[in-house]
Amino acid sequence: MRIEDRLRTFIVDELRNGWVPEEVTDDRHLIQSGIVDSLGIFELIAMLEHEFRIEVRDDELVLDHFETVSAIADFVRSKQATALSRSS
Repeated sequence: MRIEDRLRTFIVDELRNGWVPEEVTDDRHLIQSGIVDSLGIFELIAMLEHEFRIEVRDDELVLDHFETVSAIADFVRSKQATALSRSS
């Protein structure tokens, strides 16, 4: 499953704000459109850390990383690539 698809599933199924998958597009602004609220961001971060085995540092808690599904997926890929390069 693509990272974007997993994120969309989590947002729709776990955050339960009444959104359907078709409304949570890759480029829709999650916070501005009310899809994810401040508590939802922390739930989302917990899921990312657990499921994708990454650590989100305090200095990485910036809107740019969590603005859209695409931005979150890019952030996760970047974290995974960094971790992979460190282990090589």
